[in-house]
Amino acid sequence: MLRRALLACALATPALAQPRPVEQGESLGAGWRLQLLIRWGDAVLSDAAPWNPAAPDAEAASSQFGWDARLIAVANPPRATDGAARAVAVVGHPSVDAAMAFADGRDRPDVAAAMQGASIINLERQGGRWVLTSGGFQARRLTGSTLARASGPGAERLGGAITGIFGAGGGCATPWGSVLLVESEASDWAPRLPGRVGAGHGWVVEIDPLDPQSIPVKHTALGQGAQDAAAGLLPDGRRVVYLAHPGGLVRFIGSAEGLDAGEMAAARFQGGQVQWQPLPAEAWQNLGAALAAARATRLPGGMGLSAAAGGIAVAGLGVLRDEGAGARVLPWPAAAGMAALALDGRGQIFSATDAAEGRAATVLDPRGAAIMGAPRGASIGGMGFTPDGASLLTAIRAPGREPGRSYARPATRWPDFRAGTPPRSALAALSA
Repeated sequence: MLRRALLACALATPALAQPRPVEQGESLGAGWRLQLLIRWGDAVLSDAAPWNPAAPDAEAASSQFGWDARLIAVANPPRATDGAARAVAVVGHPSVDAAMAFADGRDRPDVAAAMQGASIINLERQGGRWVLTSGGFQARRLTGSTLARASGPGAERLGGAITGIFGAGGGCATPWGSVLLVESEASDWAPRLPGRVGAGHGWVVEIDPLDPQSIPVKHTALGQGAQDAAAGLLPDGRRVVYLAHPGGLVRFIGSAEGLDAGEMAAARFQGGQVQWQPLPAEAWQNLGAALAAARATRLPGGMGLSAAAGGIAVAGLGVLRDEGAGARVLPWPAAAGMAALALDGRGQIFSATDAAEGRAATVLDPRGAAIMGAPRGASIGGMGFTPDGASLLTAIRAPGREPGRSYARPATRWPDFRAGTPPRSALAALSA
């Protein structure tokens, strides 16, 4: 049986989702409160310049929280001598919409490259609530200028060293203490930054969230083009990574030491059963073509993966339980509309829906009751619990962005609601 943190519990079926109507600001369920931790432009590094959206600057942006936001993982650092409860959050910044990010709507690719990537931030529990620790030990930004190294079969071809992390829109924490960032939207950056985004991007990037001196590693053995990832361990200690790719679901089994080499298989879904079709050793070179040749089942209704009770939640399908000799999918009513998912310490499933006509993107409790409705135009970018289980962290993505809207004319000015100030993505804590 696949062993994963927080997964030794029975699958709970949530009640029918109850999305909230669209409003200018967030709307909260009874008994819930929201606390903003960090917004677009807020300082990640202690020496960050003040946010000045009217005069965007690449150097300033490279030390500030990015324009877009998706919570990738929440890590629990070792307890310090002062005994304070702390956490390290990894937030991806996959995109920058020039119309919403720049006052004149004109793209500034070099500045946008600094607004994207990922933020690693320190949180601390103070006075019964979680707060941002400005300039904490692990705090850093990964941007289009960050140096990474390639590993695996394609490392020599890529030259070993690669500049830039682009389009980090997916990923997960791993049971071995790292975080995987999936450069799922790297291809969107290639036309904006010709010559800077290419063969060295679009990979699964492994980082150590607790070591600010560590170098990100791009694992070529996992191939390019994945949209999301989930990770686990086999009973013998080997590392497993599941990849949601436009061509289907991939299982990569590495060694107990790392992901530099391994075996790939593609999922074929037949009813509730899953057959793993082995992929050839060279599949990493063109994962899409390999999945097509293996007649992998394309994933319906999205390409998201999340940790779930007893397995991996696959958007549009249900919960995949991989048991070595075989695998099966347990239908789950919330899977089709799932935008994000998190487990509390008791194994209860909290989920989020996408926005729909007249309905806000909504965070739901295990019964399907609404905890929070996102502001107008916003979506939910990932969820995860703080180490003490007291707060549910979530990213509120791109508020005010609707067709035809812009920096000057957004659909909302959340969260500041000040004339002339654009709306801002934010990482927030929800608590009851």
